[in-house]
Amino acid sequence: MAKPLKIALAIVGSLILLLVGAAIALPLLFDPNQFRTQIADAVHKATGRHFEVGTISLHVFPWLRITVTDTQLGNAAGFGDTPFATAKSLDVGVRLLPLLFDRQIQARTITLDGLRLNLAIDGQGTSNWQDLIERQTPSKDAAPPSGQTDQPGFALDRIDIGGIEIRDAAIRYHDARSGKVYRLEPLTLKTGTIKPGRPFVVDLAVTALSEAPKAVLDLTLRSSVTPDLDAQRITLDTTRLGFKAQLNDQGLDAHGELDANILADLATRLFTVENLKVQAEASGKAVPGGKQTAKLSGTLRFDQKNGQLAFEKGRIETAGLALTTAIQGRLTGKNLQFSGPISIASFSPRELLAQLGVQLQTADPKALSKATLKTHLSGDSRSVTLSEFAFTLDDTSIDGRIAVTDFATQALEFALKADSLDADRYLPPQREPSAAKQTGDSAPSDINQIKLPTQALDALNANGTLTIASLKINGLKLSDVRLQLSGHGKTAKTQNLSARLYGGSINLGNRYIPGTTPNYALQTRIDALSAAPFLKDLLGKDYVSGLANLALDLNSRGTTVGDLRRALNGSVSVRVENGAIKGFNLGQILRQGQALLAGEAAPNATEPLETDFATLTASAKIIDGVLKTDDLSAASPAFRLVGSGQIDLVNETIRFLAKPTVVETSKGQGGKGLDQLKGLTIPIEISGNLFSPRYKLDLENALKERAKEKVQQKLAEELGLPKGETAEQQLKQKAAEKLGELLFGRKRKQEEPAPAASAPEPTPP
Repeated sequence: MAKPLKIALAIVGSLILLLVGAAIALPLLFDPNQFRTQIADAVHKATGRHFEVGTISLHVFPWLRITVTDTQLGNAAGFGDTPFATAKSLDVGVRLLPLLFDRQIQARTITLDGLRLNLAIDGQGTSNWQDLIERQTPSKDAAPPSGQTDQPGFALDRIDIGGIEIRDAAIRYHDARSGKVYRLEPLTLKTGTIKPGRPFVVDLAVTALSEAPKAVLDLTLRSSVTPDLDAQRITLDTTRLGFKAQLNDQGLDAHGELDANILADLATRLFTVENLKVQAEASGKAVPGGKQTAKLSGTLRFDQKNGQLAFEKGRIETAGLALTTAIQGRLTGKNLQFSGPISIASFSPRELLAQLGVQLQTADPKALSKATLKTHLSGDSRSVTLSEFAFTLDDTSIDGRIAVTDFATQALEFALKADSLDADRYLPPQREPSAAKQTGDSAPSDINQIKLPTQALDALNANGTLTIASLKINGLKLSDVRLQLSGHGKTAKTQNLSARLYGGSINLGNRYIPGTTPNYALQTRIDALSAAPFLKDLLGKDYVSGLANLALDLNSRGTTVGDLRRALNGSVSVRVENGAIKGFNLGQILRQGQALLAGEAAPNATEPLETDFATLTASAKIIDGVLKTDDLSAASPAFRLVGSGQIDLVNETIRFLAKPTVVETSKGQGGKGLDQLKGLTIPIEISGNLFSPRYKLDLENALKERAKEKVQQKLAEELGLPKGETAEQQLKQKAAEKLGELLFGRKRKQEEPAPAASAPEPTPP
């Protein structure tokens, strides 16, 4: 037995020595570079492109190792002379003995160094890699290669690769249609040992660059990959993606990390991202507030076969907001449909705005302290809808529906309902004029130069209704408010508002027609309005009291307030019943004037500073910014008043003549003590600035006219004129006749010749 064993060992040893000797001698006797031409021709036949290879190095034992340097693959036709791909070196090696005896592949790390890949799309949309894909895709009608027999191969579970390493790679992409250029440079990839069914580590680092806009993105990826080839599943555990971005054109810096476990089921085409956690931080002038952080967590699922996706247990935290959601979606072609609930927990809008760099001051410092939101989100690639919308802001609750029906045109639709809203809480606090000057506020010196928000009105594309049970705005208190907007694009836009206020109602309709010179129209009707509390809340002073009715029908055009005023045309009518004009007492003014003319002391003012009236009516026309009326009429137990005049709305001036007449002196507010003025019409001129006019009471001339009338009446009696005929012309004519009789009659008597006296006869000489 010993001798056969020795013989067998000798034979095996001899064979081993022979193999080792052959492995050593083969590289010395065989030059693989002799086959470069054949290799280039084979690649050209397979790809249709020119191929070059530099040097080929061969090592046989203990590794069957090939190293290829300076390879180059030509570009597709029409894409210039720049190579499609180049590489400095490619190194591949397998252990020789396991390959020969066990048909087992034990490869060392496969290394690719200096790869340069140029991807391009021409102006017609053709890529420089499409021809390669077409050559590798077998024709449906192609027959299988002849002579093909089943040969035993290498089992996948017997493949063991030491790793894959890509060093100093660069990929360039250029789209001639858009002019966009992107680069991945440098790119490095390194893996651990790759063996089917065993996990291996992947490390990737790449820098992505964009030339227009200027941007840089650094990415790092580390993951533990477990392939299950039998089940066609790949698992990426403890995956961590780090990123750092710089957008130079927008002054933005961002960095963050993504952690997740990823499962790809290739058989069912189901992809799952579990335990997803994303943390990001952005800073720069393009970021609201200068710096913001955000967190996202949840589970993502994508069923590629059925086009279904889901974001479950989703949570987003940023700027003090915490949003939770569970979104379901469906992908059909390029259209993505999605829906799901959204909830935002209680937050402070004031603190949110502060974090976004907005320092907001409100009349009520406690406003914007609390808000919540619950809604159902649904939409697709072109639109989005918030249904079951429930939003609370401080003490106000708003519910309904909001939708952007077209992202491209920003078309908005809404139907909202609010219980109560005190809008004055959210307006800026009122400041004294001096305080405004100290803070540098600069209001335009001429209000007529203020630009109208025509661009915002042109862009407005909204249709919807808002109702508010009770509203306070600019001091006014309204109820049952209904606002309706309609209009989109360059078509006419309308606004209709109706509400109940101060015992009455208001209906307002606005119409805006876009254009180079926009047109405006306003129709307003106010019925049974209690004027005093309305003016008190609106202007801080109740200039007029009573039950008011108002109708406006106005139109204008222009881009500034001045344009609007100058082109204003339309009509106004007003009627006020059982009220008073505050600020002056007509009876008191007349008594003071009467006393002044009589040289007496003015009576003490004991009555309220107001003038009562039973009715006050007026109608006016507005022509090119000037309001004119000639039918102002007011009546009270003590007075009757008519008036006419005009108001220049552009220059804010007034020129008006009021003519009150005392009709009763013993009754009615202001009537007592004016017996001498009964029946007298006293002109009152109002002129100057519209908001601080001057008043001129022409009582003296009125009394002179009264005295003149009495003289005329007395003279008529003296001259024997028929009763009632006291016209000035008749009096002048009759007086002239009487005066002529008196004057001319006496003159004739004085001119008659006296009787001649008898002269004495002359004495003869």
